[in-house]
Amino acid sequence: MPVVSARDRAAEQLFAAESIKTFGSVVAQVLAQRSGNQTGKFPSGRFLNRSTRSPRASGGSKLAPRLSYGRHRGPARSDSRRAAVVIVVYPHRQTGRLCLTLTRRPKALSHHGGQVCLPGGQIESGESSLQAALREYHEELGLPVQVIDVVGCLSPIYVFASDNLVETQIVTTQCPTTQWRPDPVEVDEVIEMPVECLLHLGESDAPHSPPHCTLIDQKKQRIGKSQGSGEVFQYRFGHRAIEFDDCLGRRQDVWGATAMLLGEFAEIVSRAVEHWMRSDVR
Repeated sequence: MPVVSARDRAAEQLFAAESIKTFGSVVAQVLAQRSGNQTGKFPSGRFLNRSTRSPRASGGSKLAPRLSYGRHRGPARSDSRRAAVVIVVYPHRQTGRLCLTLTRRPKALSHHGGQVCLPGGQIESGESSLQAALREYHEELGLPVQVIDVVGCLSPIYVFASDNLVETQIVTTQCPTTQWRPDPVEVDEVIEMPVECLLHLGESDAPHSPPHCTLIDQKKQRIGKSQGSGEVFQYRFGHRAIEFDDCLGRRQDVWGATAMLLGEFAEIVSRAVEHWMRSDVR
């Protein structure tokens, strides 16, 4: 019988449906501590760059794709487009465990076709990043978000391939009361990711019990066309990805900007569990 650590027991309680308010509060405290740090980042990370320099600026994240395709190294151009995505945390319908929503984009889309992404899109004139992210979530998934708490945001990230400077909001909500109604133009599949699987991401000694979540190496091949001669060429590149089992037990993988954001969120989730273990909230 596997030994359950105090950290895993605490996570078991914090990621339960009835803890949704507590989860949001503790994560908000961790984010506030980070923003008070001069570097704006945690002093160390389990799979992000060990340096105190931001991995967004240095390109040090192990989850960043190599070469120029989809690169995420800053700074963004002064007139880059602004976009927003949202991490919506809520109790899963069947399991009652906290999860977050991801979507798989249709393969026919010109940008990031077939990739697993966080819901979101362009920030329109007069909108805040939170308003834009929640609007896009509603448009993509067919359900509005009844926000319990606006928890905070992750570090901005520049996506070179689409020239977007992306802001990531974190909110909590109750379990959706109706089924998803995804927009088929933007969403090929709705994927629900257990929050608890992020707790051990990047740990070499992580337990082998469900839910599965690990870092893997992948190789990609792309076809391009020269702007001058119009000559078609192929290029290959490698990258790290997050491989995980979703709430229905299906194997999924996510890479690129979304993997980097989930990597940062995983670090925050881990810190939140540790913070909660030390606090009087319990």
